[in-house]
This record gives sequence, C-alpha cells and structure tokens, in this order.
Amino acid sequence: MYPSEQPAGPSRPSTPEAESRPVAAWQQMWRLNEGSRRPWRRSLAVAAGAAGTIAVLGVLLGLLWAWLTPTVPVVLTGAGKAQAYDMSERYVAADGWMTLLGLGFGVLVTLAAWLILRRDRGPYLLGGVVVGTLVAGHWVAPSVGELLGRGAYEEWKATAQLGATYLAPPEVQSLGPTLIPAFVAAILLTLLAGWSNDPDLDHPGAQPGWGPNHAYEPPSVDGHDAAAPGYELVADPESAAANGTAPGERITDGGEHPHREPHPPA
Repeated sequence: MYPSEQPAGPSRPSTPEAESRPVAAWQQMWRLNEGSRRPWRRSLAVAAGAAGTIAVLGVLLGLLWAWLTPTVPVVLTGAGKAQAYDMSERYVAADGWMTLLGLGFGVLVTLAAWLILRRDRGPYLLGGVVVGTLVAGHWVAPSVGELLGRGAYEEWKATAQLGATYLAPPEVQSLGPTLIPAFVAAILLTLLAGWSNDPDLDHPGAQPGWGPNHAYEPPSVDGHDAAAPGYELVADPESAAANGTAPGERITDGGEHPHREPHPPA
C-alpha cells in the first residue's frame, strides 16, 4: 500500500472466504478454474458439420481447377498407353494451379469458419476445418477435376492408332499441392486464435483476460470491492501526478494509485 492511500470505509470481518481471496483472484486472472461452458457434443457436432461442408466445397475447387488448367498434348505409344510429347509448362501447370487455388481456398474457408462460427471457436473447430480442407484438397478436388474429360480420353486410348495425338485432361503430379489447403487452414486459424484478446475467442474487442462467458469482476482497492455501494474511486496526489487528474477527483478507470472514499451524504 502506498503511503498516500487512505483507508476505505469500514473494514470487513475476516472470514475463510476472504482469506482465500488472493488465491481465487490469481485463479481468476489465469482462468485456471473457469473456461468456456460450451457442451462438447455441440462443439463436436459443429466441427463435424464444418468439415463436411468444406469437403463438399472441394467439388467447386476441383471444377475451377479443371477449367483453369490447360490440357496436356499426348501421343499414343502403345496399346492403351499415351505419353506427353510436349514437356512444357503445361505438364506442370496442374500442380501450379492446384497450389494457387488451394492457397486461396484454404484462406477463404478458414476466414468464413472463423467469422460464421464465432461462438464455437476453439480446438474442435480447428480440427474440423483442418480435416475438411484436407479431404477437399487431397481427395475431392483432384478426383472431380481429373474426372472431367476422362471418359473420352480413355475411349481415345482404346481406339486410336499408334502415334495419334490427343489433348489429355490434366492430372496432379505430386502430393504437395493437395495438402496446401489444410496447411493454410491450420496456420491461419492458429494465428487468429493467437491474436485474439478474448480467452473464449468469440468476442472481438473484449478486455484482455475477460471473455463474454465470464462475468467481469471489478478490481479490488485496499482490500475492498471497488463496486461496493457507497464508495467510488478517487485520485490521490500521487495518482493525480501520474494520470493528470486533480487530487480528490473521482476516477472511473482505477488510475495508477487509486483509493476509495465514501460518497458524500445525499
């Protein structure tokens, strides 16, 4: 206690609950005994729904990839076998387009999940989004994209003469591009959670350390509740110099060294 701080009203009797208050305040500060009371079944259901929705959106990703990726010129070299004869950028364009589209897809669905499912942010949502983007990028999108034009291509290989050429539908050549959406989702959701100043992750602009699922507990001044009836915070000479207030002026933010005085009689 600073020398300039004045006692604040009548003291309260010491009770076991009052003696344990510093420990409770420490636990309240670090939120060790409190947290989001969201039912785990709801969180799991929301995560599963998010994963399924994102996986279905992989169909659109595959269609867009097939539309943007150029076809590959191939030549028939044997019975049912074709080989690309133009080893240009067309041969690797499928991987390049899948990488770029997967990057954008991962960013969009992650931001959408973060904003739309605000009340369900947390590890369950992270798992659901990552699983959904993995399924969409690794299985759904390539399968749908490579399916377009595949029937005509297989028919050509079965009936064409040796040395005939054809523009084959694109195929993803490597594993990496199909994992980009899940990688982006995991990184972006982790960064968004780390930048959030709310422990429940669902209330933008919340005071650090206090979430919407927790009641705000006013700070204690001189061992008393700052919100107790009949008292309010005022500035003492030391806090007045630090905070630019006049000595004895009532303050609402607690100041640096506040003390409490009773309200004047009505």
